[in-house]
Amino acid sequence: MKIIYVDVDSLRPDHTGPYGYQRSITPNLDRLAERSVRFDRYYCSDSPCLPSRTALTSGQFGITNGVVGHAGEAARFRLDTGHRPYPGRPLLGQVLTKAGYRTAAVSSFAERHRAYFFEGNFREHIQATPDIGNEPAEIVTDTAVDWISRHRDEDFYLHITYWDPHMDYLQGPEWTQRAAESGPPPDWPDQAAIDRHAEIYGPRTALDLHYAGGSRPSPVPHNLPEEIRTRADFVHMINGYDGAILYWDHHFGRLLKAIEDFGLDEETAIVVSADHGEAFGELGSYGEHGLASEPVHRLPMIVHWPGVTERGSDDSLLYNIDYAPTICELLGIEIPEKWQGRSFAPALRGEPIEQREYLVLGHGAHTFQRSVRTRDHLYIRTYHPGSFRAEWESLFDVTRDPHLEHDLSAEEPDLLMRMRSHLFEWWHRYAGTPGALPDPMQTSLQTGPTLYSKPEEYAAHLRATGRAALADDLEARLHPDNGAVTVSWHAQAPLPTLRVPKGR
Repeated sequence: MKIIYVDVDSLRPDHTGPYGYQRSITPNLDRLAERSVRFDRYYCSDSPCLPSRTALTSGQFGITNGVVGHAGEAARFRLDTGHRPYPGRPLLGQVLTKAGYRTAAVSSFAERHRAYFFEGNFREHIQATPDIGNEPAEIVTDTAVDWISRHRDEDFYLHITYWDPHMDYLQGPEWTQRAAESGPPPDWPDQAAIDRHAEIYGPRTALDLHYAGGSRPSPVPHNLPEEIRTRADFVHMINGYDGAILYWDHHFGRLLKAIEDFGLDEETAIVVSADHGEAFGELGSYGEHGLASEPVHRLPMIVHWPGVTERGSDDSLLYNIDYAPTICELLGIEIPEKWQGRSFAPALRGEPIEQREYLVLGHGAHTFQRSVRTRDHLYIRTYHPGSFRAEWESLFDVTRDPHLEHDLSAEEPDLLMRMRSHLFEWWHRYAGTPGALPDPMQTSLQTGPTLYSKPEEYAAHLRATGRAALADDLEARLHPDNGAVTVSWHAQAPLPTLRVPKGR
């Protein structure tokens, strides 16, 4: 058996044909979906890039594997001691290698995020160019096809990372024009919503679309406006994003054609997913994945498995940590005991699977947040706002309010309490029971998510651009009256057993 995992950075499912997008920008993915199962409620447990891919391949939540963010203690993968993988907690690729599969990745992800443990998944790790990220789909596909041609007679697992839909959108203007002509753009946000978003601050918000440690001009003017002040600005940006998807899909089609030409159709499973989605106006964020929100955490998941899948869909609440045990079950490999996901292999055969009441989703790169997603509702809790206008708590009916415009916290106190209790119940299981290690999001609160933006510097930027009231709001969020003092953290050594002398 051959398995190809196609990892498309920042691919939002509702901008693809299989998920109902009105623009025809994914014809090759659409054709694959005709012989695949589409999962409609598939979420990354942790976002963005580094936490998501760590969860995917470790089979564990970030709260357990240690990676909830992109830097410092929030990004420290918890290696077990000794030699070789710990039997109960290997990476997915290590399991597959042991089972006899040749494992390889065409990806610069490990180098881009200094996630060198990720390379432990693979016998071969290939960077398509000397660049670190943003390699164009044409070169990535050429590299992948060359690798497949040399290993076509082996059972293999190949992970391919495509970067094109990640901002900044680098494709040529012809792709953007073709996307713009393929159908109408999304009808939201309208001008009224865009006007409201002027009061939402943070990097990659309407008026600071290109803020990155300071203001900068649009890096790709034919794909990105300077800011989002009008509906035309939004359409300009969404054309750039959709053009990047169209460009990726074209070269994805070349990958599918090569598999067909090699005569491997009937023995190659193809999985298409993403590390995270992207916000385009939801909660005031544009072209960014900085919150534990619906557009950031919801992923495409399309699985074609010869002899197993037919065209279908499943709407079970699933995590990306469910992927690793699913692959093992499909291949008849024992699932490691320390993995925290559940196999959804029966759903690929059209059979029912155990249903979850809720998911818990975490973000730790631009903000520190966790959210609870039920079938209809989303509760978001902020632990550190970073440089973003993020409310401490918010509650949305995503089914009726997909753009997250109406916070129900004040209107639904009983529901708010129930959603809080779900978060506490989950946290207590994974960080509040014997043997659990400290929650890395909690132990990183003093530093906060500052890799991409220093909040105090951003507050000064707000003042310098005439938004003093917004700077005041941010500074108040950064300094809550909670009595905390600056201290260092120390590892706890084993405590001796207290022995009481006889007679006392």
